[in-house]
Amino acid sequence: MSERFAIVVDGTACLTPELQREFDIRWLPLHVDIGSETFTANVDLTADEFYRRIAAPGVLTGTSQPNMGECRDVYDAIVAEGTKHLLVLTIATELSGTYSVASTTAQAMPGVTIEVIDTRSLAGGISLIATACARLRRSGGSFEQAVALARTLSGKIPIYAVADTLEYLKRSGRVSGAQALFGSMLKMKPILEVANGVVHPADRVRTREKALERMKELVAARVPEGARIHACTLHTNAPDRARNVADWVQERYHCVEHWIAEAGPVIGARAGPGVVGLCWYREDDAK
Repeated sequence: MSERFAIVVDGTACLTPELQREFDIRWLPLHVDIGSETFTANVDLTADEFYRRIAAPGVLTGTSQPNMGECRDVYDAIVAEGTKHLLVLTIATELSGTYSVASTTAQAMPGVTIEVIDTRSLAGGISLIATACARLRRSGGSFEQAVALARTLSGKIPIYAVADTLEYLKRSGRVSGAQALFGSMLKMKPILEVANGVVHPADRVRTREKALERMKELVAARVPEGARIHACTLHTNAPDRARNVADWVQERYHCVEHWIAEAGPVIGARAGPGVVGLCWYREDDAK
């Protein structure tokens, strides 16, 4: 029997509580700043509380990576359970310093094998890699096989997302102030793509409804109808519009795996409320 190994994701991952429990996926903490206060996402700040706090005008938000002590606490807790192999999946290095902190911490733990993977993604992309590795683990796959699978999928999971406003993206440095002002004046809804760790605009549309339809068109242009895919529909406080996208995905494709998840405070702080996104990989991409 293969030796037991742990799967750890960072705080941008989008997993339902049921999936987290089913696959026993652990978390590295990420922090969210709201005004002068700092919270740990999903520990002392729920998604509902986050959106309530940022509803007031002029509230500034930010995010920060875990420190080495926090990473060490997570690793130590897993090792204390008798597990000495850890697979750690992090947000792309272009978007956060989490990979560097997680890797440096791992090097300071002799006698424990810790593979830290830059997934070249975030949010649902990390989550889809995590569930793929967890299914392999459940079927008796080895730690080495899981590491190889994570490396195979890293950089191969596209993400499209419709943002409700450019303001939060401007604050996080994802778009310029001029772009944000122009988009706000025209009430434009940007469609963003995350490809191999880089966020860039895919299109801009005038209304929420048209933006969702345009996002579907972009996905349909890349994936033939009926294809076998693994997918995650994510949102930031926009469950009804997320359901619209999820229903379309499940009608158009053979979804081997699909779930809807609230993306949580870390993504919400970077992109703002009202985001709806889709990430996926084709079944053949995991081979």
